[in-house]
Amino acid sequence: MELRQLESFVVVAEELHFGRAAARLQVSGPPLSQQIRRLEREVGATLFDRHTRAVALTPAGAAFLPRARRALAAADEAVEAAREAAAGGTGSVRLGFAGPSSNAWLYRTARRFRAHRPQARLVLVTGRFSGELAEDLRTDRVDAALIRTPVDDDGLVVHEIDRHRLVAALPEEHPLAGWDTIDLAELAHDPFVTYPARRMAVMRTSVDAACLHAGFLPRIEQEAPETHTLLSLVGAGVGVGLALDATAELRTPGVVLVPLTDPPEVPLALAWKAGAVNPVLAGLLEAAGVGGAVVRGVGSV
Repeated sequence: MELRQLESFVVVAEELHFGRAAARLQVSGPPLSQQIRRLEREVGATLFDRHTRAVALTPAGAAFLPRARRALAAADEAVEAAREAAAGGTGSVRLGFAGPSSNAWLYRTARRFRAHRPQARLVLVTGRFSGELAEDLRTDRVDAALIRTPVDDDGLVVHEIDRHRLVAALPEEHPLAGWDTIDLAELAHDPFVTYPARRMAVMRTSVDAACLHAGFLPRIEQEAPETHTLLSLVGAGVGVGLALDATAELRTPGVVLVPLTDPPEVPLALAWKAGAVNPVLAGLLEAAGVGGAVVRGVGSV
């Protein structure tokens, strides 16, 4: 049974006249009559009573009509759904992010995405460090990721969107906690709380590099799996740490964030896999203000 047969049946049922129905369908009368007869053979029942001057629905035809209309409507809906999905209006996109320092950007972008793509889903994935997220992109576990750079960008498109400064995170009883700014070298003899070295954490690399630039290698007292824990450990007096100025909004009890005199900056970037084909990704890039990117064969911005 073909959709064309159902459409022909519905038009004849509405016109109750083969000539007018043929004109609406832009076909000639004999082929239309043949289509209806083939449909009746497939259904196994006569759908129209045909008279010299009139056409009427049989009881079988009357029962068939609303279901034929629903079938045609369902076919139209299927086509529309496919087109909407192909355009990225439905479906989902998975965005990975590494920590609270990207929250402000994340909130703005998520709101814009949902405003412009209300039928699509933005799935947020956290608990991963930037290097891990880069691997997640390459293995299709996420579609896009907010990462700190530099990372191994092989096979990825990486678009820098912001930069944040490192600040000293000190226990409130620390002698330098009340200073307006401090030189990082003044923390050379303090124990440090920092990020794990074995999970491809760009922040750990940035902290180590900043300390080496200041003339010392940090003495690691304890590693923290994420920023909230790091600041909590600092507040508990375990050691000092380096965090991003964007984490100031966390306001962890017992912790004072003090600017550095020569603060290193750590870039924040939006990354996705080169050649990504998820059409919803285009909506996320649009919400993020990343101009010029296209979903199929994404490779430049």
